[in-house]
Amino acid sequence: MTETNIPLPYLGGLTAEEFLRDYWQKKPLFVRNAFPDIAYLVGKEDLLDLAQEASAESRIILEKDGKKPWELRKGPFNSKQYKQMPKSHWTLLVQAVDHYLPELADYWQKFSFIPSWRRDDVMISYAAPNGSVGKHFDQYDVFLVQGTGQRRWQLGEFCDADAQFLPNTKLRILEDMPVTFDEVVNAGDLLYVPPKLAHYGVAQNDCLTFSFGFRAPSLSHVLEHIVDTALEQTGAEALYQDIDLQAQTHGAWLNPQHLEKLQQQVLTLLNQPNILSNALAPFLSEAKYEDYEPVGEQVSSEDLVSALNDGAVICRDPASRFVYVGEQGKAQALFINGDEICFGEDVDGTFIALLVDNTRLTANDLQSHLANNANSDWLCAQIATGYFIVLMD
Repeated sequence: MTETNIPLPYLGGLTAEEFLRDYWQKKPLFVRNAFPDIAYLVGKEDLLDLAQEASAESRIILEKDGKKPWELRKGPFNSKQYKQMPKSHWTLLVQAVDHYLPELADYWQKFSFIPSWRRDDVMISYAAPNGSVGKHFDQYDVFLVQGTGQRRWQLGEFCDADAQFLPNTKLRILEDMPVTFDEVVNAGDLLYVPPKLAHYGVAQNDCLTFSFGFRAPSLSHVLEHIVDTALEQTGAEALYQDIDLQAQTHGAWLNPQHLEKLQQQVLTLLNQPNILSNALAPFLSEAKYEDYEPVGEQVSSEDLVSALNDGAVICRDPASRFVYVGEQGKAQALFINGDEICFGEDVDGTFIALLVDNTRLTANDLQSHLANNANSDWLCAQIATGYFIVLMD
């Protein structure tokens, strides 16, 4: 958890409340040396190796020296392809690196004042000198944190449907971008970029950039899930009623009053108790990748407590998404990767909330909760499923 009214150094001394009020989806924020240690987590070779894995989503963008300008290539890649890359003007992007590295996933805790269902992933890009993905804008919020090397970031203005893009490329690269911000960033520097704000980053040398992206669900998909759930709960028996129907002289006329009544009855259907949580909790907890299956390990309650006392920590599976319903800080229902995960009445809802609110927990955090055998047994079952991981700190 992040205290919402305490100044946060990585937000330039702003509190979480101040950041959300003044910057979130409104204007950019630049902070020097926000995360000084992040550059040591992942190196160039680590990223090149990961992009060779079939399970990793990766791309290479060649501004020059490709078959055409801004050529897009999709991974997985191999060492031979890397050796054929030019010395400059290309970028490798690897999605969801946090899924493979719990130490990187821990950084999400710094942003725990933003609902975790809004998180997408941490993409890392390696850029050769002068490497770039062009002038562009995103549809989501992103915190750009510099790893090794330096990158020059320029910001423009907020874009709309009239934005003009370069022709003959699969990438949405803006033709032009007036510059409102121009800084060279160093390892650990943070730049928050709101949705639809044009930005342009160019590597000054070999560099890595960590992109903490926040997704925004499509409202049409949200509505689809609400409607489907309403239909499941009511069936086909809910029919339009017009007991106070008034006579009209033109039978084929679509009376606006009838349309309004029909709309109100549909809204009443959608406005049933718990329909929003029943519809949206599974949807918002779906894993980023549909085919993802966590891998667990068997552990007994005794071995779990012993490992924690020896310095182990409990981490959430970095590739899974967790959402609970109930009071803030006390779960009544839990959803992981789109499925409801049951827990009995003997399992404490505050224990469930503690586990899923935090990226990692120590023996001190869990000691009082694991004294409850039901809590301990339930956690061991979830470790076996793969939703939680035991790691030596």
